[in-house]
Amino acid sequence: MLADSLEHAGLAEALGRIFSQEKIATILSKLPPKCKIFGYDIGDYSDDDGMDVALSLMRDGAPRRTLEVLFFLNEGAGFRLLRSLERRYILEPIEVGFSIDQGVCYVTEKTGEFAWRITGYSAAGGTFRRSSEWTTDRMFVGKRTTNVGYERSYSYESLLAEEHYYGANSGKTFIRQKYYDLPVYPTELSLPDEMTDTIGDSTALMITRGGSSWHGPDDCSLFVRARYDTGSVLLRVRVHDDRLLYHAAADSADHLDLDFDLSGRNRIRPDGTLQRYADDTQFGIRLFMGDGGTRTPVVTIREGALAERYGHEITVTHVQVKGEYQTYEFIVRLPLPMFTSGGGLRSAGFACSYHDVDHPQNLRWVSVVSTAREYRENQPQTYGRLHFAEHPAGDSEWENLRVTRLSERLRRAALIP
Repeated sequence: MLADSLEHAGLAEALGRIFSQEKIATILSKLPPKCKIFGYDIGDYSDDDGMDVALSLMRDGAPRRTLEVLFFLNEGAGFRLLRSLERRYILEPIEVGFSIDQGVCYVTEKTGEFAWRITGYSAAGGTFRRSSEWTTDRMFVGKRTTNVGYERSYSYESLLAEEHYYGANSGKTFIRQKYYDLPVYPTELSLPDEMTDTIGDSTALMITRGGSSWHGPDDCSLFVRARYDTGSVLLRVRVHDDRLLYHAAADSADHLDLDFDLSGRNRIRPDGTLQRYADDTQFGIRLFMGDGGTRTPVVTIREGALAERYGHEITVTHVQVKGEYQTYEFIVRLPLPMFTSGGGLRSAGFACSYHDVDHPQNLRWVSVVSTAREYRENQPQTYGRLHFAEHPAGDSEWENLRVTRLSERLRRAALIP
């Protein structure tokens, strides 16, 4: 990244160490005639072994403290402008910086007095997308910062999040957690192939209890995806369990738990102690699996204010997945008003967990699989999270490049305006 702003000639000279003047001209032709260029980097963020370019500039007459970040894809004979994004800076334009490494372009920006954000972008396959995000800041009480700092990282590829709350002055760790953050997309949305909407995996990462009793994905695995429409949230939960065991007592039975925290609270209080949660903001569903034969799954709902208000609107259906041994899919329909506040949709604490009993005579061999690594039953501070992706392309800054290229060809052929 350059320390001072560059004019077009300066950028051309810097890029000329790697690219021909003809290729550089395909970048310059896409820049505003009057602008200042403050930073750039060169590297492969499209996973095609070509050297791509990302840069920041300020147009003449641009809003105060506003930069444009441009991503150029190396297409052999020239560069293609993939995307232009707007970024704000606090004091100096060089607060917005670039680093391209291992197929990702990382854009760093200062967002507050103690706040920074690093966003990773990639353009592999047919989609330009945000691939990761790391943020850090201090917690606030009203408009005042506290001495509790936090870091949060999130992968848009795996949907895994990691949070760390710590003493900003002492460095003491208050809580560190890894969990899945489930995006809930509109029902009608069709995602590009490179985007994922499913949380869960079949590795030991998900085992929160009884790891020595878990014998790999053929023993037990868990996957969850979600959609919403004008009236409902639809969760699809896929469970694989090589041996179903039924029992009236929960600790001796295979069962699936869905836990929700609708309080909207942080996991940590402003003094660094764990948050307290009221019962009337908690909701849970437990599905006893049955035995795969005559005993079908039994659904129970945790008692409480939310259950009394919405319990009668909840439906659960299930099927055994054809062609897959001991695999079951549960479809849970929840009323959308559970997740609305002030006329808008709100995120919620969420964990999906499976209690797997392989040997009923020895409950020490029980394993628990969860979408939250530190999950503990009825402890909302250990849950993962779900959030509503109301504007998916904008929220994740993704663009289907296949559609864009097709549209350009049709325009050149005068087949569309």
